[in-house]
Amino acid sequence: MKRFLLGLAMLGVGCSIDSGTTEGKERASQEQTFASFLPENDFYKTKRYYAAGEVTEEDFNLVIEAGIEIYQPILEGLGLNLSIEGDYEDETVNAYCSRDGNDVMVRMFGGLAKQPLMTVEGFAMVVCHELGHAVAGIPVYKNNSWAAVEGQSDYFATAACARKMFDPSSPVAYRVVDLMRRKSPKQPTNCLVYRGADKTVCELSLSGGLSLGSVLADLNDEPTPRYETPSKVVVKKTMEAHPPAQCRLDSYKAGALCNKEWNDSIIPSSKAQESAVNCERPKCWYKS
Repeated sequence: MKRFLLGLAMLGVGCSIDSGTTEGKERASQEQTFASFLPENDFYKTKRYYAAGEVTEEDFNLVIEAGIEIYQPILEGLGLNLSIEGDYEDETVNAYCSRDGNDVMVRMFGGLAKQPLMTVEGFAMVVCHELGHAVAGIPVYKNNSWAAVEGQSDYFATAACARKMFDPSSPVAYRVVDLMRRKSPKQPTNCLVYRGADKTVCELSLSGGLSLGSVLADLNDEPTPRYETPSKVVVKKTMEAHPPAQCRLDSYKAGALCNKEWNDSIIPSSKAQESAVNCERPKCWYKS
């Protein structure tokens, strides 16, 4: 299957994470504003992998299907229409989200999914990151006020979205969880305080975070991030753009270990709403 589309295929202004192939750039040019999951790059030339690593086309499609099944009803409750388009043969090393009025579209590409350090849980968290741009709330881009900044979208990926995508008791998510367990079972020690389904969600979230952190470091020629070595950077104001790989890994951990329940019925837009669903976020990108 070269490409499939789920939901309403609507493209418009908004937050897009896209750079790479000519086709990808043409799509991005249709957006009035965009914020990239990765900086503008030519990784489709220099980091191009024709054979899949862990994430096969079947895995790619399964994760996207789970994302739409879980989050389409949630966005409908917020008055939004969600679509996800996946193109496994497109070598763009990125993913993006756009919004036109009440229509939200997420696009995923094989160029990112095929990276050799990408795992199924890591790829699922990319989907979660993109959804976060639309629903994670403040802090948001100053020039694109509906779109959560990069660090907030990273944090949302584990604090909210992964708890649904990785829930083994879910009639939708169990298919993805079973796939992850068979492909790359991991047991990060940070999750020893959890039991049952919560422990599974935590383990897969931290495992996915390690995968994404490693992919980002490899692409950007940064040191491989580790949970044991959090960033010592303290920003003077909240960062909108892409934090370094270690800082992003710190966000995945902070979200995974947060004990607050995310409220899916709102998009946090006030300080009170923000504090109700977010625990402490890394100071390497967030300034309270």
